[in-house]
Amino acid sequence: MIFNAPENKNNMMRTLLLVVFTTVVAFRSPAFTLSTIDATNKFSYGANVGWMDWRGDIVNGVIIDEYVCRGSIYSANVGWISLGNGSPLNSVQYKNVSAADFGVNHDGLGNLRGFAYGANIGWINFENIGAPKVDLLTGKLSGYAWSANCGWISLSNAAAYVQTDSVQQGTPAPNGLPIAWLVSNFGSTNVSAVADADGDGVDNANEYLAGTDPNDSNSLLRITAITHGLLPNYTTMNWDAVPTRFYATQARSKLESGAWTDLIVWPIQGTASAAFGDTATNQFYRVRAFRPLTP
Repeated sequence: MIFNAPENKNNMMRTLLLVVFTTVVAFRSPAFTLSTIDATNKFSYGANVGWMDWRGDIVNGVIIDEYVCRGSIYSANVGWISLGNGSPLNSVQYKNVSAADFGVNHDGLGNLRGFAYGANIGWINFENIGAPKVDLLTGKLSGYAWSANCGWISLSNAAAYVQTDSVQQGTPAPNGLPIAWLVSNFGSTNVSAVADADGDGVDNANEYLAGTDPNDSNSLLRITAITHGLLPNYTTMNWDAVPTRFYATQARSKLESGAWTDLIVWPIQGTASAAFGDTATNQFYRVRAFRPLTP
């Protein structure tokens, strides 16, 4: 979408603003057989259980996606510990109310909550007091999980920590959009990726990429304001942001052609504004939204 910014009394120029929806990853099926955990930074520690390898044998190691965790941790002392099978019964997240539907959920903000299970150790609780979490900028895990049989298990300490190299897209439906996202928003996977459910001019695929609500016409990625301050050619741009996405700003001198130049690759979750030096008198701007730790 394109709209004109108000004239500024300092330079009396009119700037066109361009908003596009982009991401650094195309839709594809996640690699279910390979762990997302870093090959070096993969150990949690419990005083009563010892070191626990989240990468395991890679094939059966832990995978963290935008909705749930799946796969298993390996401990030389207690064997395999499952974080879930990746297929919650409601197709969104584990309910953790039965042995048939348990696991550790990811809320999209980095928080990990739910239950892991090991045949030789029992249930391990990822809960609020221990505050287990993924840093969505670095992939580093922090906090603690609690085992009634073994006590606290640290995900990060002075000697080692767990780190995920990526947060995978949720399991995709045939249309490429995550099943969990479709069920959460439409109650079904029988939805077209190119349909525009709320009539705001943004199709479902781009609503997902931007992290916006496909059923709310007021929820969309758009530049809301731009100002040129007192400093020479100093620009501040604002846009609608959501906490589950990161943002970057770009510009080019012609609307229809030319390479986009990075103004700021903004590594802060949910940021809604950016300030940058801009020497051009006529620029076209865009904001890029992308999922954190996109593989």
